[in-house]
Amino acid sequence: MESNIVKNNSSIEVSLKFDDDISINSIVTPPDGEVSFVDILPEIYTIHSDIISATIRKNGNNGIVTKCSKGCSTCCRQLITISIHEAILLVYLVDMLNSEERNRIRHSFDEILSKIEQHNFLKDLIYFHIDNFEDKDSIINIQKKYWELQLACPFLVDNSCSIYPYRPLICREYLVSSEPRKCSGLFNNNNYVHRVRLTHNFASAAASFDGVEAIKTRAIPLPIIFLIGGLLSYFSRSKTTAERMLTLYFNHTDKHFRI
Repeated sequence: MESNIVKNNSSIEVSLKFDDDISINSIVTPPDGEVSFVDILPEIYTIHSDIISATIRKNGNNGIVTKCSKGCSTCCRQLITISIHEAILLVYLVDMLNSEERNRIRHSFDEILSKIEQHNFLKDLIYFHIDNFEDKDSIINIQKKYWELQLACPFLVDNSCSIYPYRPLICREYLVSSEPRKCSGLFNNNNYVHRVRLTHNFASAAASFDGVEAIKTRAIPLPIIFLIGGLLSYFSRSKTTAERMLTLYFNHTDKHFRI
């Protein structure tokens, strides 16, 4: 990935060129001064959306059509794991909602936690994602258990994402070219879901980056963001200028998370 990130008054121009002839130019307006990664997540999302759009266009030119569309919400019943930065942002966004919507979402989270606990894997869900994320077999087993419960994401309303502009990177990166019906048989044998692959795993890069340097991956299961909400406020957040942070993030992504 070749990157050129230039500050121009109050905006930053981000130019990225990838190995497979995909390139984007995004203009973002992050906060001035030193920022944390949470502060520039909206800008990261804007750039990421441009990368996805460019990837979809290229695939379309090669006859590979992305089948995901509004109202298709099967994937919203998977166990979503996000970076700690995104967990902090989502907790903040929910706190900013009106009381009725905030209570609805919090109640939905409580119901999900209760069902996970009833099926005796809440402790394992927390342990393996936060403390032992390298144990891939256990992670897959927990994902399968969660999938079997068919718990809709608390942010899903009428089969649409109610936080769509702020949805996590992992949700943005889940795109398929196979028929949508195949997504409902995710863990079935001989059922192949054809993913639309990006050049890099930006979601994992964010989960292993503190804003300035690489860190051990911190993956937070979406259902527990309020359960550990108090701990999130104590998370140490490195700060620097948005221009430098964007440069460091994309360098980190290119170095460690090429697909």
